[in-house]
Amino acid sequence: MTTESDTTDAANPCRRLTDFDDEHQDRWAIVDDGVMGGRSSGAIGIADSIMRFSGTIVTDGGGFTSVRCRLDGAEMAGTTRMSMRVRADDRVYGVTLEDDAEVGERSVSHRADLDMTGDVDADGWTVTSIDYAQLSPSVFGRAVDAPPFDPDAAREIGIIIADGVDGGFSLDIDWVDVC
Repeated sequence: MTTESDTTDAANPCRRLTDFDDEHQDRWAIVDDGVMGGRSSGAIGIADSIMRFSGTIVTDGGGFTSVRCRLDGAEMAGTTRMSMRVRADDRVYGVTLEDDAEVGERSVSHRADLDMTGDVDADGWTVTSIDYAQLSPSVFGRAVDAPPFDPDAAREIGIIIADGVDGGFSLDIDWVDVC
């Protein structure tokens, strides 16, 4: 799934994890609060190598939806951060990364909010980055004591919206790099 990136430099080489071309479309899946009895819904659409993650959050009985991609194994090895080119509404989105860590036989999710305060271009796009050291480990949204995220053992990446606000949302992602 990794390809060469146009954000590569000698000091901190980046690899394109995905740019949502036809080859990568089937790797993404929605997981929402319906697994816990909630009524939020998310959907993805991919057109012109851009993924749109959109839907509705319902906080009564749940309050989250996410889009996730399983990894083959070595895509994130040797990296320390992830960058994405995104175009978003005013909602709060997070990134989730999963490695082989478990707590009580449950997979640990390493999570941080996306910082959307960077420069925005004329078309509404901004580049946001997350250093893996910023991630907090959790299981089902509850903080747990677990080792830091290990990119050499990465199994899944995801985007989540769980901002406690009812209503519609929409997030476009142009590409995802790991550096």
